[in-house]
Amino acid sequence: MKFSIVCPIKDEVDFIPRTFPSYYSIHPDEVIVCLDKPAPANVVRTVTKVAEEFGARNITKIIEVERNPKYSFHQAWVRRNGFRATRNDTILTVDIDLILDPRIKNHFHLLENDVKLVSFAKFSVTWHGVVAYLVQRLLRRERFTGLYLFSKSAWLETEDEASLERIPRGEDTHLRDSLARKYRDAFVADVRNVVIRPKENRKYQFLMGWNRWKIRRTPIVKVAISSFLFYRPQMMVGYLEARYRKARVAQKNT
Repeated sequence: MKFSIVCPIKDEVDFIPRTFPSYYSIHPDEVIVCLDKPAPANVVRTVTKVAEEFGARNITKIIEVERNPKYSFHQAWVRRNGFRATRNDTILTVDIDLILDPRIKNHFHLLENDVKLVSFAKFSVTWHGVVAYLVQRLLRRERFTGLYLFSKSAWLETEDEASLERIPRGEDTHLRDSLARKYRDAFVADVRNVVIRPKENRKYQFLMGWNRWKIRRTPIVKVAISSFLFYRPQMMVGYLEARYRKARVAQKNT
């Protein structure tokens, strides 16, 4: 199966020599690297050097993405530019802080018939990452992660760009939910893709909570349990802030 990998990078140059070898190890037909315009020179140099070391310079393509003021969430715009630049219908989207388990390729065959998205488990060497991994392994609960394989044609058919432009966060969830209205998706638990980013910052957790209300409309009980179990206090703060703002706007309109 020919497939493309799409990876957006901001300025995390130190991750490239650690994660890109795992991308090349699963033998993609092409690797699309998405950078903000103008592309940081050190990032371009490092990507080129690693690609040359693995004999993958001819399949590695760097694209520069200008900001689009229509999009509230810049990452959504950047990643979609990468998707559109691919030459294959099958796309694996990754993050620069992720080392892939080569066994994920054994599950690419799941993307067939009416299954148009396959999501893969990730493991982070942090407290919340360990807990999430153990919960998933013990309960065998299916979930969705930002590491997923999908059909480009099905994505173009189902995702509404006007809706995407408005979201403040959760662009992966938006794509999955768009596909789910017409097609099925699958989740693979028995892989060990490793997130090497040392920890989540307060802003990241806050935006996770914001996303739980603004995008998913998650019940407050679930958010409270998740925030406590995974030790993400700022996630609860972000969730409450999102709900409070909605209530304040409603009061002004009455």
